[in-house]
Amino acid sequence: MPKNIVICDDHILFSSGLFEILKKFEEDYTILTFNDSKSCKTYILQNKVDVFICDLNIDNVDGFILIQELKDALKDAKIIILTAYYENFLIKKAQKLGIDAFLRKETSLEELVDVIESEKNTPFYTNKNNIKTINEFDSKDESTVNKFRLSKQEKEIIKFIVEGKTSKEIAKLLFITKNTVDTHRKNIGRKLEINNNSSLIKFANENNLFS
Repeated sequence: MPKNIVICDDHILFSSGLFEILKKFEEDYTILTFNDSKSCKTYILQNKVDVFICDLNIDNVDGFILIQELKDALKDAKIIILTAYYENFLIKKAQKLGIDAFLRKETSLEELVDVIESEKNTPFYTNKNNIKTINEFDSKDESTVNKFRLSKQEKEIIKFIVEGKTSKEIAKLLFITKNTVDTHRKNIGRKLEINNNSSLIKFANENNLFS
């Protein structure tokens, strides 16, 4: 059956490979790939989508937030998270948000196509071999965990970083200087022992900072 499928993943090799595999499998699929959240969002707001396949981290934007922002536009679409972050709390969060399926990037073509072709009202689906993974932050020692004492403003800044906002944009929203934001970002990195946005987004998800 013809389907308009949108893939949003900033790993170009992965999204291109997925495009080629799905196209060869089913010629009736119309497939578009986006490697940034902004152009993907623009397209979905203007076009009907039957299946939306999304990573959890696209150009430092949280996939869950992107999906929530597109909730109305995707109300009739099948929404599939396809990610390397395959952890139980993320699976539960996806189910709570009404997402149709949560799959590992190692998912077989046959299993992915089965999910794509299933009816919209099919119960929430995750991989058949659901292997519980360890939250890497749970393994840190107590002295490190104690560093997770974030101030209210630091948590606000993390939220904006997860949403993909720049230091300049955050400063304007919080009515503080860009230098103050940069200082907070350094302090957050030191407290959490994190030095990049991808790890910060993963930390925010794993510790349910904004749920």
